[in-house]
Amino acid sequence: MVSIAVPISAADADGVINLSRHALAAGADLVEVRLDTCVKLGADPAAVVAALPKLSLPAILTIRHESENGDWSPSDVDRVRLYNEAMRLGVAWVDIELAQLPALTSAGLVRSKVTKLILSHHDFEGMSTDLPKRIAAMKAAGADWPKIAVLPSDASDLAVIRDLYQTTKGPLIAIAMGEHGLPSRLLAGAWGAALTFARLDGDVGSAPGQPTVGELLRLYRLKQQNAQTKIYGVIGSPVSHSLSPLIHNTAFIHHKLNAVYVPFRVEDAVGFWRTCGEWIDGLSITIPHKTSLIGQMHTIEDLAKRIGAMNTVYRDRDLKPCGANTDALAVISCVEEHICSVKGRIVLVLGAGGVGRAIGVAMKDHGARVIVANRTVDKAKELAVEIGAEYMSLDQALSVEFDVLVNGTSAGMGKPEETPWPTDHHREASVVFDTVYHPLETRLLRDAQRAGARTVGGLEMLLRQALGQYQRWTGREAPEHLMMRACLDRLGATRME
Repeated sequence: MVSIAVPISAADADGVINLSRHALAAGADLVEVRLDTCVKLGADPAAVVAALPKLSLPAILTIRHESENGDWSPSDVDRVRLYNEAMRLGVAWVDIELAQLPALTSAGLVRSKVTKLILSHHDFEGMSTDLPKRIAAMKAAGADWPKIAVLPSDASDLAVIRDLYQTTKGPLIAIAMGEHGLPSRLLAGAWGAALTFARLDGDVGSAPGQPTVGELLRLYRLKQQNAQTKIYGVIGSPVSHSLSPLIHNTAFIHHKLNAVYVPFRVEDAVGFWRTCGEWIDGLSITIPHKTSLIGQMHTIEDLAKRIGAMNTVYRDRDLKPCGANTDALAVISCVEEHICSVKGRIVLVLGAGGVGRAIGVAMKDHGARVIVANRTVDKAKELAVEIGAEYMSLDQALSVEFDVLVNGTSAGMGKPEETPWPTDHHREASVVFDTVYHPLETRLLRDAQRAGARTVGGLEMLLRQALGQYQRWTGREAPEHLMMRACLDRLGATRME
């Protein structure tokens, strides 16, 4: 079973001891004492080493030199003295960069029969080359756990990490750093890692992309993962803000399914699918990739074909990839809770991008009169002609007596005072739907409520489209109330921001 280590460093030995207690309370299995960082913070290195037996968890001692992207600048002789003393005291592990091992051995490093050895290779600029050969060299040099940490340029590089686990015999730690590499940490249990690293709440961590211990244990259920775990995720750029991992993992946990959902930061969607698609059971797709994978699917549902965009990948009975669009019907479902039917209603759609297209097609399918308004009129015209709608400029739209106003733009996302619609042009008794969900209550919705309109927030759409995805992936009805509760708990503090 994969173990979790928390990197810790403090300005004195007592601080290190205290952090080890926090790591134990969080659920970690090990701590990695970054002695080089402790020294940078002002700690006496000998005192920290002397405190190792007092830690609440078994420790990995790491003294990473400046040339290894660490903080250690004194001599190798001093470094070896500290390693040897830690091993004499029975430290569980020491982590040494493979390239530094010959120099440290020459400086007097003596292996301990009690302490196990992690030999590492870090590349903070790329993916390196000949990684299997480097692992073989680590084993030949006596590593109990070989460790690889590299920096991917895109999520497609995750295939390299997974292949290392598939082809390496014995324990291995292989990590892709940064946001593009985050899934290598979240899927460590499914891929068979010996160890992964996580940070404490409120800590920045020791390397880019480290999740918290709590996230790994509770949301991603790292300890329950195995080779049979089904892997789902969301692809987009950016994707760190996405609530989809929270939404879908909440449902997987509720139904006790051996499945996990992770965020994939993807720049080249086709490249990602071609290298990683074979081991992915389903995907959510967000900006800017909703049209990217259409040509990679075995089949596309009719609605997604007509929209020309998909937000969902699922597998059919023969495990062939299928594309769907659950965004469009989610919009209809949300709006029709406030008006019995959109048939014959005037729906004004702000924005002519992918969201506007999905909304426009769905509204037309259900008999609405759709008007597309966009800052660039030519784009509004292009979309309107394609879907059989009307179009106009934003200035012209101000005089439209609409029944439903839909914001299909990103206006207001993360900007509480930004709105795509003038405050004094809201209509009483209309329905105003904002696809933005952060903050929960946008200025557009606040202004509409003050004018007497009924409002629908983007979180409701996010959940409704997720229900359609979950049903396609699992054949089950998702626990909408639990998913909503989880989202509100996460976003509640920002409701009025």
